[in-house]
Amino acid sequence: MNTHDKFPDDLEHRLREVLQQEAARITPRERRTEILTMTKNKTTETPARRRWLIPAAAAASVALIGAAVWGVSNTGDSQQASQVAAKPTSSTAPTTSSTGAATDAPAIVPPPITSPTATSGRSVAGATTQLALPAYFVGASSAAGKTFGLYREFVRTTVPANATSAQKAKAAVAVAMNAQPFTNAEPYLQPWVGTSVRSVAATPSQITITLSGPGASGLSAAQSKLAVQQLVWTAQAAVGRGAIPVKFAIASGEAKLFGTYPTSATYNRPAADQQFEVLAPIWITTPVRDQGFKAGAPVVAAGESCAFEGTTQWQLKKSGATVKSGTATASSGCPTRGTWQVKLGALPAGSYLFRMYEVSMADGKVIAETAKPFTVR
Repeated sequence: MNTHDKFPDDLEHRLREVLQQEAARITPRERRTEILTMTKNKTTETPARRRWLIPAAAAASVALIGAAVWGVSNTGDSQQASQVAAKPTSSTAPTTSSTGAATDAPAIVPPPITSPTATSGRSVAGATTQLALPAYFVGASSAAGKTFGLYREFVRTTVPANATSAQKAKAAVAVAMNAQPFTNAEPYLQPWVGTSVRSVAATPSQITITLSGPGASGLSAAQSKLAVQQLVWTAQAAVGRGAIPVKFAIASGEAKLFGTYPTSATYNRPAADQQFEVLAPIWITTPVRDQGFKAGAPVVAAGESCAFEGTTQWQLKKSGATVKSGTATASSGCPTRGTWQVKLGALPAGSYLFRMYEVSMADGKVIAETAKPFTVR
């Protein structure tokens, strides 16, 4: 008989020795009183917990015995296994596309809140949930208010539980058409005041938005164009199937949005190299408005821009005074939209404002800017 034939007997012998050692450690004791006590108090312990206690104990014993045998029989890979187990894991944050909003995924997504809750795995009629949906707004992109572009916000709003993509799109469009909650902090226009969204239908080839009216009057040609685009981008982002063409219908009977854009046509977001004409030149995606950070923890600002040679300036203000400043370089310059990041370091507690802006190479004047407040506590 060769050595390989002896291996099963040798393993059985070592298993028997380990079992005998474990059995020798067990000291029998009287448990009648303890068992009676456990029976009397059974109502204080949930059945689910009692069901897994015994299997868990048995599994622990098997694991202990197996570990003992493994320690005897295996000497070559234990160090490698410990090194693999010690390797840290990493998580990947949502990426931002150079097109400006291809992902439409927030860096920070609050957990959904559902009411009323479903029971026994069945849906409840009328149940709703709150989601952070992407919505686009028309806003001034410079302090002078002469140029405008689209800004994206992630807004928590209520949708039906298990909402369809069309239901999410309708909720997002309704949010985008009401800039009032943001006008105290952001230079957003309200081109859809007096108009509401009646319905949204979505198919793989088209999104149809039905509005109550054609939109507000008194807008410039550039502003009304952006107002149409804001609903296009919002609906496409909420549906989440890419740049699906969007068609509009007006319940009141008008044939043109803002008296200019026919409902017989379909609309889409521009190609990537033309999106600088629609999106605001600078976005701050992190921190989000009024985000809170822990004191002593590093703070990183990030965003997107379409600036000359990808260069923008930044300021960190506290109580109105600039405490830090510098220059950021995006991953690309206009007309391609790039991403940038600024490491602000650990900050003491307080209220801050992070401002990002671009200055003209010709005269040094600010031609685009935006800012986001946040706190450290």
